[in-house]
Amino acid sequence: MPPPDLLRLEGVSAGYGRVPALHAVDLALGHGETLAIIGANGAGKTTLLRAIMGQIPLLGGQIRFAGRRLDGLDTHARARLGIGYAPEGRQLFPMLSVADTLELGAAREPAAVRRERRDEMFAIFPKLRPLRDASCGLLSGGEQQMVAIARALMGRPALLVLDEPSTGLAPRVIAELYASLAHLLDSGLAVLVAEQNARAALRFARNAVVCEDGHLTLRGPAKTLAADPRVAAAYIGMHDASIWSAAPAGGAPDAPI
Repeated sequence: MPPPDLLRLEGVSAGYGRVPALHAVDLALGHGETLAIIGANGAGKTTLLRAIMGQIPLLGGQIRFAGRRLDGLDTHARARLGIGYAPEGRQLFPMLSVADTLELGAAREPAAVRRERRDEMFAIFPKLRPLRDASCGLLSGGEQQMVAIARALMGRPALLVLDEPSTGLAPRVIAELYASLAHLLDSGLAVLVAEQNARAALRFARNAVVCEDGHLTLRGPAKTLAADPRVAAAYIGMHDASIWSAAPAGGAPDAPI
């Protein structure tokens, strides 16, 4: 019998107050899989991730992680279950050092464990090692994003949730960031990433969904969606298979979701 989905959403509606911004969403992500949620600004991507993390209440449906319903659990409790979260805007403390920020991601662990995991993060993101004592507020946008992701990984999650990780970053920095993430996939980490940058997201993830006005309107292997004229015209800017050249991770082979 195959293991249950790591993450499953069934009929999930959510929003702000009583107004739904997300409508009856069904979504599944297996262990070690990569899934991109692409769509325009305001399409509902961040609302979907915030619902998964317990930052906004559900108006309908249910969310399960590793077979367990997440009803009533706050963001910290969900993190302890194995969901790492790098939110939109990074949300770092500007005066805190890189090293201390990383340790916040494993605050419940003994000091020796925190130091060991911090060194692992410096191996994954080597640009951060010489910046360990620098204040986060003095870092570049790309360096701050690496810190935010590394902080989420400090808890050894089974699922990493990323909200718009490429916002404000130069193309070269985006490529470096996703290349670092690609190296993590061999460990069995599952990654759910919401991106306006469809080009980067579709190159990274094996599978993808399109979010429009709070609905998931298209889904399938990332290569298949990239070749769809509607997706190419709306989110990539051209119908060009060359986006797969030197793809860092999950573009092939195809797999259903």
